[in-house]
Amino acid sequence: MTQYVATKNVSAELRRRLKAEFPGAKFSVRTGTGTGSAWISVSWTDGPDTEAVNRIAAPLHGAHWDGQTETYVQTNNEVTVTVDGKQITGKPLVDGINTHRDFSDDVLAEAKALWSAAFDGADPDAADALRDTAYVCGKYLPDTWAPNQVRFIAQEIVAPNRWKAAQAAAKASTKTAAKPCRKTSTKADPAAGIEVTYTPEAGVTVTGTTFGDGAAPVLRTHGFDWSRKAAHWYVKGTRGDESGAGLIAAHTAVQALRTAGITVTADLPELPADTVLPTTQTPAPAEDVEDDDDVPEDFAGIVLRHTRAGGTLAEGTARGDGSAEILKGRRFRWSRKLGCWYLPHSRDRAADHFTLNALAEALREAGHAVHITVREDVARSFGEAEADREQRADDRAERFSDRADRAAGASKAALAEARRIGSAIPFGQPVLVGHHSEKRHRAALDRIDSNMRKGVDEGNRAEHWAGRADAAAHYEQHRKDPARTLRRLKELEATLRGLEKLLAGESAFGSSWDITKPENVAELTRRHAETADEITHWREVIAKAEADGFKLWSRADFTTGDYARSRDRWYEVLRVNGASVTVPGGPDIQPVIDRNTRAYSWDDRIPYDDITGRMSAEDMAARLAAKD
Repeated sequence: MTQYVATKNVSAELRRRLKAEFPGAKFSVRTGTGTGSAWISVSWTDGPDTEAVNRIAAPLHGAHWDGQTETYVQTNNEVTVTVDGKQITGKPLVDGINTHRDFSDDVLAEAKALWSAAFDGADPDAADALRDTAYVCGKYLPDTWAPNQVRFIAQEIVAPNRWKAAQAAAKASTKTAAKPCRKTSTKADPAAGIEVTYTPEAGVTVTGTTFGDGAAPVLRTHGFDWSRKAAHWYVKGTRGDESGAGLIAAHTAVQALRTAGITVTADLPELPADTVLPTTQTPAPAEDVEDDDDVPEDFAGIVLRHTRAGGTLAEGTARGDGSAEILKGRRFRWSRKLGCWYLPHSRDRAADHFTLNALAEALREAGHAVHITVREDVARSFGEAEADREQRADDRAERFSDRADRAAGASKAALAEARRIGSAIPFGQPVLVGHHSEKRHRAALDRIDSNMRKGVDEGNRAEHWAGRADAAAHYEQHRKDPARTLRRLKELEATLRGLEKLLAGESAFGSSWDITKPENVAELTRRHAETADEITHWREVIAKAEADGFKLWSRADFTTGDYARSRDRWYEVLRVNGASVTVPGGPDIQPVIDRNTRAYSWDDRIPYDDITGRMSAEDMAARLAAKD
């Protein structure tokens, strides 16, 4: 009896084969519905070419369409799939597999840049789309319509080169996957401590550090960098310089390491007697918490610690102990600054006991001793948290701006180099096969290609980082926008009222809490205090905005017949309400909307926090008369 394999099972097998054959490429494999239920559609962006994908899909066709007889012809192919844990071999119930390859914006942008270089800087999107044929990177463009030429470049030049580069990078990463991220210093001996030395040949260096000993955050703070080649820390610009700022940084770092409880041996040139070292920062408040938690003094395992001020941390891990994979699987990340694992977005929040318990169980199954300690009472004020967020946004803006500048400079230099090389080749000059200039011509084309690709990639990178820098620079302005802050205050005040209901034993937010349990009362009380603290902070922001000239509109400012401005439109006030004004219904394509110019029969409402101006009926009439 003939065995058949359903289309959905063939689709799953095709997805598996594509993933195995083309690692790194993302495919969308979908089964049709209705009359097309025996068809499979495969789509992807960039990656391998269509022929390569069709070769993988061909053995899974159960039939193909014969245009002469207008019927489906069976292929007699057989496929083996796994269904519910069992292997089944049969003929695929697939009438056809459609493949469609798209190109990303980056690939098309690079293709347009190559096209533009071949046509003296012309724009491929211009109205005069018909062009002569030309050679691009040694390939002849078979079409004369600019969009088709650009797509040919993307298909035959840009995408294949990127796919080859991606495959090469994947092979390289596979070879180096088992290597450690950082070599241990050749002199690393925890018992001997850390050595900070200076020699004219090497400058200031630090040896003897080990992964997770707490020295890395201190050294980075004082300007040290890690050398993978030499496997030690060093300060740039200190070779042959015994009196510069780098030496002061080294002495300061020694002081900070000792303050952190790390054994340090220093062999550094003496500083002048009148030199004043910068004040060493005191340990973070989180370290004080360790003296009061319930971790046994002789505990040598992994500590899962949560405080509202510091978030959720996993301390006591070691490289190669098998904990990294478990922590990554629970969304934890490694922090070089903290020297431990942390759970993102866990600061200023209650502990996620489900995640903590599941992580502890997984670590214990792997043979680790685990202790969980939670201190919800260790918290920082909302103002401190907000100031920290603003400072980190400023740091991101500066960091992203530097990256954008470097990428823009690299893009400009690469494109200029491509134009310089291209200017030495006569326009339209093909490669003369067999001529003594062939090798030099092809090498020049390869250099143009690599520089154009680099220029486009760096330009895209510069645009990306510039956008992120702009977003980070406007973080504080966005957060403290008065209108947005007023809406936030309304939500917080509603939250505060709901918490008060829960504390009184009533239901709120669609649920209720058992207030006979002390832990529930304690948590609700904490949330109530945190919400009240946040409300106080944002009210201070509004008060400062009012002092700087921001107008906080209310029902006392309007009467029926006035005009209210909202989003560059003026609306006649039909009724004054407690939280909003009633205005005529749109459309919002006119500068002034009143009873006479309204287009809709219904009315709209504008909340006071969305109003940016007021005008009396007399002033509006005078303004319209003057305009006429």
